[in-house]
Amino acid sequence: MEMFFGLQLFLLFIVVGLFLIWIWAMADIITSKFKEDLMQVIWLLVVFFLPFIGVLLYLLIGRSMKKIPPEERIEDHKYDHLTKLKTLLDEGILTPEEYESEKEKILRR
Repeated sequence: MEMFFGLQLFLLFIVVGLFLIWIWAMADIITSKFKEDLMQVIWLLVVFFLPFIGVLLYLLIGRSMKKIPPEERIEDHKYDHLTKLKTLLDEGILTPEEYESEKEKILRR
């Protein structure tokens, strides 16, 4: 009898673990941006209707379809460079001409 209880407990942990991974995959899909907008809907449907296989496919294939650099971070990166350039100008390391030249390069990116 104890053997069956241990097996049932083991199976319960497996089922709960798979359910938590399924929930995580659904949340990851919902909160992520994909290269193509339709892919988010497709992955939601695949993971929802094929829970075990869908999660495996999403982990192996789907996560690589997400956008890597968010656009907001690119803009922040520009402003960080401009701030550093201004600091170099204020410290006298860059001349005003060098500052303007570098600033134009950054703003054109």
